[in-house]
Amino acid sequence: MGEMIKEALRLHNLGFAIHWLRPQSKIPVSPGWADAPVMTEAELRASYRPGYNLGFRPGKWSVVRGKEICVLDIDIRGGERYAPEAYAAAAVMLGDDTFTVISGSGVGRHRYLGFPIGQSPNKAASTLRQSDIWVNTDTKMICNVADKNARPAWLIELLSTSKNVVMPPSVHPDTGHPYRFDSESPYENH
Repeated sequence: MGEMIKEALRLHNLGFAIHWLRPQSKIPVSPGWADAPVMTEAELRASYRPGYNLGFRPGKWSVVRGKEICVLDIDIRGGERYAPEAYAAAAVMLGDDTFTVISGSGVGRHRYLGFPIGQSPNKAASTLRQSDIWVNTDTKMICNVADKNARPAWLIELLSTSKNVVMPPSVHPDTGHPYRFDSESPYENH
């Protein structure tokens, strides 16, 4: 059995609402994935194809160790030079009591958070903070906010119910590098 299906089944058995993503993509394979029933282990096995990436639905769909799992997405759009500022902003909000997935981009981060059952945010994505500096998404150079390709150099969002989150060991669509836990997976079966 391949690494991807093994990890998908392990995380499913822990309580993550797992679904498949297109190869080297963040796009779910199945239409209607956001409202579909959580797939069973048998459905995951039957629907898996080599090359698929792995995703999960945070919020009310994923209950692990009695907590609804949401994700703080630290999206670095302006390149590595903006990463320390974004990480510091996230640390001020969270402290260090969560664990991190390192994006295949090499600089983005997903911080997993547990909420009491029924108390995770209802909104799929909430922007919590963003950079005051705007960059052109093509050139990564500082630009005017009026530039049609202008985006904040970094953005921190809380991802919850009805959102898709890429999980390790998926492959990043732009870099071809895998997503990975910053240490061993904190959700080991004991």
